[in-house]
Amino acid sequence: MTRFELLREPAHTGENRCWPCTALNLTLVAAGALVVGRRRRALAVLIAALGTLLVWTRGYVVPYTPRVAPRLVAASPVPNEWFDHDTAPPAAAQASSDGLAGDVDGEALLETLQADGVLVADGEMVDLDPSFRDAWETEMATLADHPTDDLADAAFEVAHAASVSVTDGEERQWIRLGDGSGNVMTETWLSRPVAVAETAAVRALTEWLDDPATRRAAAGPLRMFLTDCPDCGEQLVESTTMNCCGGSTPSRSEPADVLACPACETRLYTFE
Repeated sequence: MTRFELLREPAHTGENRCWPCTALNLTLVAAGALVVGRRRRALAVLIAALGTLLVWTRGYVVPYTPRVAPRLVAASPVPNEWFDHDTAPPAAAQASSDGLAGDVDGEALLETLQADGVLVADGEMVDLDPSFRDAWETEMATLADHPTDDLADAAFEVAHAASVSVTDGEERQWIRLGDGSGNVMTETWLSRPVAVAETAAVRALTEWLDDPATRRAAAGPLRMFLTDCPDCGEQLVESTTMNCCGGSTPSRSEPADVLACPACETRLYTFE
């Protein structure tokens, strides 16, 4: 394999290329080269050449293009529809993988879940207690039949939030939980599968855990034990954090391993 082939990213080039994002990135590369070229012409030529090569072989060169591009064109005459990306959480908002509780102390939570019988250990392996799994799956089956507005209300009932709303994207709907400030950057956005899984987990955990905060904290980590999509029933697969134009994987970083639904094209859990 040549160095050129190593650079190529087929998932974001060829028929998968987003041409508006390509045009935007090439424009930004050209602008950067022009600015540098006022003082260092040779460096400007190098920037233009390398930038164009990266855009052509990898799909984009500016990190977070799928999130940045729509906001850049929002105030311009360019139609946002040209950037054919699904509506997604703002970069500074809590990602859907954070769930109802955000960051938690994993070790302390693991000890609590084992002590209260939610998880059972077999040597170094840990799995769900069969009775809890049954209760969780029953709740998920019930919530999966709910329209998104009703699912949002159910999530709001168990979440520590001050407001709830539903946003329609081009390919999926998002349930938005707010803290009452009205600031979108402090909202938590949940996809339907994540909302079904976590709301059902909190409900099922009432038989095992007395503390509501602990139930919310446990809902996210428990998603690693899912085998089927909570919303559509499709078997989950291990994949990576890649989406249109490269997703949110930073330059020089490997994409994270995730548990995803191939039918919903939704991430259910990110392995740390």
